[in-house]
Amino acid sequence: MIKISALFLCASVYLYGAGFWNLSGLQKANIYIQNKVNYLQPNTTKSIKIKMLQMLKNASIMTNQQDSPTLMLSLKELENDETHYIYIKLSLGEEVQTFREDKSKAFALTYDANDFIEVDSDEIDSEILESVDFLLSQFVEQFEDDRE
Repeated sequence: MIKISALFLCASVYLYGAGFWNLSGLQKANIYIQNKVNYLQPNTTKSIKIKMLQMLKNASIMTNQQDSPTLMLSLKELENDETHYIYIKLSLGEEVQTFREDKSKAFALTYDANDFIEVDSDEIDSEILESVDFLLSQFVEQFEDDRE
């Protein structure tokens, strides 16, 4: 009986649980890429920016708008001989109003996802692009879920 109750609880949490982030109402965003990977080709950075712009366009999110939230992709590298460890983070930062008595404004991360990959020197660009695709697909999935 305890196993059945636990299974029911887990299933209901999975089916009806909401994610920590909420992207409902997002209509515009600007893009920022922070690259701290030494061996990344400049064309790869351009490809990432194009992927991000296309993803936002496909989701009907306007870009290059003044006073917009910022969708930031950060790339950081840890190097060890021929192996590189890359930390990739996709975040949405925006100005929000608090529920405090004075309703003060603050800058907050309203979405955050990351990936940590291990790559060889000759595969850095392709592996980073694959990871970026993964993070962008998670973002779009969250956005579409919140739009419904």
